[in-house]
Amino acid sequence: ANEVCSDEINKRRDLRKETIFTIDGADAKDLDDAISVKILANGNYLLGVHIADVSYYVKENSALDKEAYDRGTSVYLVDRVIPMLPHKLSNGICSLNEVEDRLTVTCEMEIDNNGKTIKYDIYESIINSKKRMTYKEANEILEEGKIVKGYENFIITLKEMKMLSDILRKYKEIRGYIDFDTDEVKIIVDEAGKPIEINKRDRGISERIIEDFMIAANETVASYIYFMDLPFVYRIHEYPKEDKIQSFLRFLNILGYSVKGKPTDFHPKTIQKILNYLRDKKEFKILSNLLLRCMRKAIYSSENKGHYGLASKCYTHFTSPIRRYPDTTVHRLLRTYLFENNINRETRNYWQGKLIPLCEHSSIKEQDSIDCEREVDSMKMAEYMLDHIGDEYEGIVSSVMNFGIFVQLDNLIEGLIRINEIGEDYYIYDETTLSLIGERTKNRYRIGDAIRVRVKSASKEERNIDFEIVR
Repeated sequence: ANEVCSDEINKRRDLRKETIFTIDGADAKDLDDAISVKILANGNYLLGVHIADVSYYVKENSALDKEAYDRGTSVYLVDRVIPMLPHKLSNGICSLNEVEDRLTVTCEMEIDNNGKTIKYDIYESIINSKKRMTYKEANEILEEGKIVKGYENFIITLKEMKMLSDILRKYKEIRGYIDFDTDEVKIIVDEAGKPIEINKRDRGISERIIEDFMIAANETVASYIYFMDLPFVYRIHEYPKEDKIQSFLRFLNILGYSVKGKPTDFHPKTIQKILNYLRDKKEFKILSNLLLRCMRKAIYSSENKGHYGLASKCYTHFTSPIRRYPDTTVHRLLRTYLFENNINRETRNYWQGKLIPLCEHSSIKEQDSIDCEREVDSMKMAEYMLDHIGDEYEGIVSSVMNFGIFVQLDNLIEGLIRINEIGEDYYIYDETTLSLIGERTKNRYRIGDAIRVRVKSASKEERNIDFEIVR
């Protein structure tokens, strides 16, 4: 069935007349979040985040559910998606497709002009998305002031969304939200899966709007259940290990950058300050990446330990139930606790026992999928470079090892220059300054150095690329 069942409609709050729409990448087919914004008479914003009601269709312990649990997440590879749920659901009845009635769970928040959520409501709803927007076209409206065909009726709403997003972002930054501003690679392939173009993925205003709105909804849902003191799935990110940050700061000193003050307290604001200090330096992207590697990984947990990177006391994943099992579980818990009002001891005990292994399993599956996505990206980059052997590029030294230097190009492709092929001298690795130094010439290579390279070889199987220096 591709239609919403009619007796379900009467049980829900009907939002089908509201101006609600989705903004996604042009090729996305599993649309799990839609948004709406109104400015209220008191000057506050009413933000609606409407998420596909997957747990209504995927019943706990059904065959579908068990398979989704095993997969844990959808995996997004260069030219395909390995979905957590079958296409019939993920691209069909669950996906918030344009002008189709869809069942959703709505998190509605009233937000003041300082970015504080004053009141909120979480309820079962039915929506009818008025427009399937793409980031690219929304950005043309918001960044270039274009009038894109088919978007005319939504321009005012989009601008109001940008205003709210700016307020939310400012509030997060005051709190200590850390924006590492890292680049992602976008690999474009032809029908046969052969990479034909590789560049950085754009992150425009509309991407940020969605990110800010999803974070607001995730925090609201997490806080609500946290204060009810019920078993729940949290997305946690613990404080970094002190020695890792200290060694990063020592490394900055070697590069000649000294961060003011003795950071012994590692409040997110400290990291934010370091990043802001580095933002205009030529090696910013590389250093920001290095600092990111000093952080712990965010994981799922049934114990709320806060989210360091977002400077959030209480966080969960609620906004992507089509493609992440923890989100599906969060929806299930909302249905149990809020919509069915089932919070007796038996229910609590059941979920208390179930959530610990579930969170652990979900964290492992998430890491597996990240590793898989990275390996496919590396393979496709190497395959792309096979057609560019002998070509020359400008790059920047991204890391220095005792066996050679890694150089990153503008399009984020990375290759290795082996130590014995630098030539002209015998190079020694100096681990205190993380650099390679020529014994005779005292010539030095270190992170952030600009360097011109030629593609020497590439291997799709080994997923690696070798460069040589252009003199």
